[in-house]
Amino acid sequence: MTSPLISSSASRLLMRHYRLASVTATKKNYHRCTSNNAQNNNISLPEQHSLSNGTLRHKLRTGQPTLGVVTGFHNDTDHAETLGLLGYDFLWADAEHSTANASTVANLILAAERRGLPTLVRIGYGYQNVIGHSQKFLVAGAQGIILPQCESADDVHKIVDAVKFPPIGRRGLAGERWNAWGLSGQKNGGGDVTLADCVRTSNDNSIVGVVVESRRGIEALDEILSVEQIDFVFVAPTDLSADMGLHGQIRHPDVVDMVDKAGQTIRAAGVSSGMLALNGDDYVKYRQLGFQVMVGVAHTMFAEGARSLKSRAEDYESSGGE
Repeated sequence: MTSPLISSSASRLLMRHYRLASVTATKKNYHRCTSNNAQNNNISLPEQHSLSNGTLRHKLRTGQPTLGVVTGFHNDTDHAETLGLLGYDFLWADAEHSTANASTVANLILAAERRGLPTLVRIGYGYQNVIGHSQKFLVAGAQGIILPQCESADDVHKIVDAVKFPPIGRRGLAGERWNAWGLSGQKNGGGDVTLADCVRTSNDNSIVGVVVESRRGIEALDEILSVEQIDFVFVAPTDLSADMGLHGQIRHPDVVDMVDKAGQTIRAAGVSSGMLALNGDDYVKYRQLGFQVMVGVAHTMFAEGARSLKSRAEDYESSGGE
């Protein structure tokens, strides 16, 4: 495992400090991407899409703790609303380890947005056209994209190209959910927010995350972290354990040690590091190690709740109702 050179780390930290000032200013003065023109014509627009609010990206870029939930329950929207009501920071919609597609994820996003919960989508791995594949989820309303199996700076650049509009990336522009289907861009008739304003807001607030889940990815962290637009790097213990020949042993000392060292390298470059929290003990352990982006699993939450109730019921019945 490599560690960043002091000179390169210092340089990246200075660059991120400069970017942080920009993100902070945007957070204080973000555009809502709604227009007086639409209101004057009695067109009902969403109060505000999460992309108009720089809070989540600001927290990621400043290393503040954030708590999200990864979900493959793409056909159920109730749990997405519930997580929003409970105050989670973001929903991680999983299109890699599930049968989700852009249409089913769109329903999750609508439910989450209703409760002020931003959604990030982890796309599947191996698509030749990363930009085209990501675009479908961005059109659906995702605030950002998470790339699995990241192993190079080139991988990161592909996601930046997909998520960011020119001049930063290559994302295509059209009327979509995040900009109220272009209605926010109607300047004539008294509108005060243009589509160009919305593009600037999107570039400021959209999120680029990557998952490192192999020894090759960890060895490439220096070059991965050199991409300025990266907002967080999540270290995936399950796939990493498999790559190490310790399939599923995410708490094995060797796996934990490699995860810890990867997190140190990520944070040394001024980037937020992410880790799995299958329970409260995991959360505390990895927060104490310095990880900032903690992610629970919806299915685990459901299974643990169901197991706990069933176990308590069986104990009661087997004791004769005592």
